[in-house]
Amino acid sequence: MRLLHLSDLHLSRYGESGTWTNSDGEDDRWETLQSWQRWRIEGLRDRKGRPDKLRLVDPEGLVHKVKSWPAKKEDKVIGVLLARAMKRHQTSTERLIEDRPPPEELAAMLRVDPGNTNLRFLHVVDDVLALQPGLILLTGDLTDNGFGYALVRHYFAPWIAAHRLFAVPGNHDTYDMFPRFGRAARAAFKSDGYRDFAEAIGLEANAAGAYVRRVEDIAVVGLNSCKMPKTPFSASGAVTREQLVWLREIGHDAAFAGARLRIALVHHHLLRMPLEVGKRSPLEMGMRLRNAAEVMEVCTAAHLDFVFHGHRHHGYLVQLPEHPTVVAAPSSTLGCKSTGRSYGWLMDLDEPRPFPLVHRLHTLPPVYGDGA
Repeated sequence: MRLLHLSDLHLSRYGESGTWTNSDGEDDRWETLQSWQRWRIEGLRDRKGRPDKLRLVDPEGLVHKVKSWPAKKEDKVIGVLLARAMKRHQTSTERLIEDRPPPEELAAMLRVDPGNTNLRFLHVVDDVLALQPGLILLTGDLTDNGFGYALVRHYFAPWIAAHRLFAVPGNHDTYDMFPRFGRAARAAFKSDGYRDFAEAIGLEANAAGAYVRRVEDIAVVGLNSCKMPKTPFSASGAVTREQLVWLREIGHDAAFAGARLRIALVHHHLLRMPLEVGKRSPLEMGMRLRNAAEVMEVCTAAHLDFVFHGHRHHGYLVQLPEHPTVVAAPSSTLGCKSTGRSYGWLMDLDEPRPFPLVHRLHTLPPVYGDGA
């Protein structure tokens, strides 16, 4: 049986990135100027009735683009917004589930929109289906803005049915870092969405906010590090005190201690990325696990063998004596910021001493770097 570690899929409603705002409850002077497939192009006039702004609203009521409403040539701006709607409609989660593009069409769509994470995810799926791992680990940021879980549930359905898919939330799944109007409402929406997803795949958290599951002689612990920071523009996290107390306690449980392999999943990184030859270590500002030292101490006390995480979009492995081996996966869709390549970690669990090895995923052109 093989274990595959993936991370940071950044799926979304249409494969787009970035935060969103909801059109509900805003100025009721917005008027619909044109509609297509339940997308709306709306206009707002100022207090004197002059054209002011145009915006593109999707079928869910989310605002995708706001532009100035010109006094002349408004048809040109409306055409640009309509073209954006048509482009995004082709990569919606619903379409990619109900009518997956054949290889030739998928390749053409990626040439037009090479960074679209929904499209890139379909290549990850092909790799996973060919590999047929026994366990799949997803260490957070499954989505970019709270939408896209349907793709995971559909394409990883066999592993979900067999209780062989494990996941933890990431900061993109639960909050955003920008102090804009509606931040608290978006965080609540995202948290509810992840909780619904976790319950649907059988990974409900316990009272402490974590979980432990046993697969044969392997114990898997899921920790939630997505405690939203008070500081604006921060994507940092923390594992709550309740989870750490719980983890320390189960470390002494006979059933847990008797497992042949004990692993944990968390989104934020426990260790700084090692310095690369000829490069600086990436900045930690606004990214770190705020109580990383304490989390590592408890993971060590609980006799964990491995801690898998994502978050940084860099891949590396750190093995310290008398500590769990820490394994960081880059983004499985966008690739690694160090190399540009897309890969996960593969571990043969049938080996006497299982150890993760890099497993190259799709060979799409890199989003980061030059792919060298």
